[in-house]
Amino acid sequence: MAGASNFWARDPGEGCAVSRDIREIERHIAQAARWATKWRDLEEEALEVACAMRDPEARRQMQFISEGYRLLAERAEERRERLVARAVAIKRGPC
Repeated sequence: MAGASNFWARDPGEGCAVSRDIREIERHIAQAARWATKWRDLEEEALEVACAMRDPEARRQMQFISEGYRLLAERAEERRERLVARAVAIKRGPC
């Protein structure tokens, strides 16, 4: 595919390929925000379930699941922040 090598680029310090197309980046920003919200909702729900449990082992496992959702939410929020910074850099253009 002609020009495909120019569409995606790896930024130094980035863990994933990032589009150079601002519209694509903005879609990824919105998606990361949606995922962060979803993971936070699931974290809260898992904590509520854990609080209602009487079995200490089941409660501990549910708290562990909640912690996993928290970490996923943080990861999505960090991705969103990196993408926002990338979008700002692209809009600003070369210095």
